[in-house]
Amino acid sequence: MGSPQLAYGFLMYSTTLETKDGDPKIFDTTSLKGIYDVRAENGGVTCKLPVEPRVQNRNGTLHGGCAATIVDIVGTAALLTQIPHGGVSLNINTNYLSAMPGGGVVLIDAKVVKIGRTIAVASVDLRDDASGKLVAQGQHVKFISETEPDLSKLAAAAAAKHGVVLPPPRPLPPPSDATRSKL
Repeated sequence: MGSPQLAYGFLMYSTTLETKDGDPKIFDTTSLKGIYDVRAENGGVTCKLPVEPRVQNRNGTLHGGCAATIVDIVGTAALLTQIPHGGVSLNINTNYLSAMPGGGVVLIDAKVVKIGRTIAVASVDLRDDASGKLVAQGQHVKFISETEPDLSKLAAAAAAKHGVVLPPPRPLPPPSDATRSKL
């Protein structure tokens, strides 16, 4: 079973994987290092990311690749609040609606749209934290298989590395018919 704790641990793992020299080991860490104010609850995740130079394009605004990575990783975290498997991406789309200036903070809000037997969908909104203006909007569609590894161990290892004690997963109510159906 997924949980908010699993989603939090997954984000911690994805954003802090570095070499001994402090270089990112994976692309996710490059794009999402520095996220903060992470809040995970059943069916969704919110967090913030400063638009520092490493995530800006040549025009000094949030790079589109970073926005797409946010849709991928934070969308997956939202799904992990309800299912224990990360899945395989079938489709990720991102609509770029306005520029997010460097030096600002992007507010990320990811929600579960639907979880079926083998398909799961998350939607992700990126907003300028100062103005509330919608910067980008994306959707992440994933294939989910029960044969995939449960990501709980990964989340626990990441938490231990950073000295964070994740609260034990608490029983969550089953997803409503609106979010869980057979596809």
